[in-house]
Amino acid sequence: MSMADWMVFERRRLWARHGAGRLSRRGLLRGAAALGAGAAATRFGIGRAHAAIESQLNMMGWADYISPDDIAAWEKENSAKLVYDSYASNDEMYSKLQLAGGNSGYDLGMNTDFMIALLIKSGLIGKYDKSLVPNAANVRPEIAHPEFDPENAYTLPKSWGSEGFIYDKTVVKREMKTWGDFLAAIREDASGRVSLLDDPLAIAPIFWSKGVSWNTTEESAIKDVDATVAELGKHIKTFNSYPVTDVAAGTVALAQIWNGNARQSIDQSKNANLVFVYPGPISEAWLDSYHLPMGGQHPKAAHSWVNYVLDPKVAAQEITYTGFLSPVSGAETHLDPKVASDPLIFPPADVMKRNERTLRNETYDRRIQILTKFKAAAAL
Repeated sequence: MSMADWMVFERRRLWARHGAGRLSRRGLLRGAAALGAGAAATRFGIGRAHAAIESQLNMMGWADYISPDDIAAWEKENSAKLVYDSYASNDEMYSKLQLAGGNSGYDLGMNTDFMIALLIKSGLIGKYDKSLVPNAANVRPEIAHPEFDPENAYTLPKSWGSEGFIYDKTVVKREMKTWGDFLAAIREDASGRVSLLDDPLAIAPIFWSKGVSWNTTEESAIKDVDATVAELGKHIKTFNSYPVTDVAAGTVALAQIWNGNARQSIDQSKNANLVFVYPGPISEAWLDSYHLPMGGQHPKAAHSWVNYVLDPKVAAQEITYTGFLSPVSGAETHLDPKVASDPLIFPPADVMKRNERTLRNETYDRRIQILTKFKAAAAL
């Protein structure tokens, strides 16, 4: 982690722990969860499953994806330091591990479902010692034993959810229900003020708008998307997998975004004109999981952290902070009622039913190439 990255992370931690005078989700919704963070770790011993751990844990994951209060409580309970580095995409994480050849310096990482089989096949992640993670028994049955890791030997789930788009209704005044509406708004209402994910998923709405899986191997559908990005690029302001700040500041009026990040944008902006949509006819369902990069020097600390966040009370604190669903059974009973009923955190059942998981199939590299072409067309 660079010194600049570390300073950013420390500022986030200090702001979240001591307040910044800005009334946001961290201030409004986190209250009940924050009250119990330190006490829960001490009273229930959930910070360490077994003996003393190493004095440091090096973790890599998505930006602003862990509660700073939970980090502080775990550090205090274990007399250890958690060092967190963020990345922009799954492919960036994979590249770093691949290039490091087992010497990445990370003890714990996280990736989305479609990347895990490749990480296992490439020998880039190792197996868990389940005796050090007794709270693995708390994982929801419907989330446990995914097809990419049936025994949860290499992964334990972190968060899950969906994606959609968020827009400012004072700028985008058309009806917004589908990915077709989203593409129309990109070309017209919000042209020049659009953010797409910095991920191959940036091209997925073009497939989905036509009711086609973005995992398709149909050549005509892929060629159609390839042609579309060439003319759509001029309307795009940025590719950003964490567009919360841009949306909250109003520099972006329309953004492709994951559901929890949409919640953060609304809370931080205090803009009543922001609207989030789970669009049809298809969208994404995703599952992020913790894994153990090969060569990690602090394995007990890594296992300790995963065991800690799989406790229902800590899981509830993670939900409240990140705005993303936890895979832990019983977490909902520890949530503030406003959080527990928030559809931006808990996607409706019909939304999840129509969504699809990303597949790293024979067309995935082609989709990466189209993203590159998309960025070039946007001159970014």
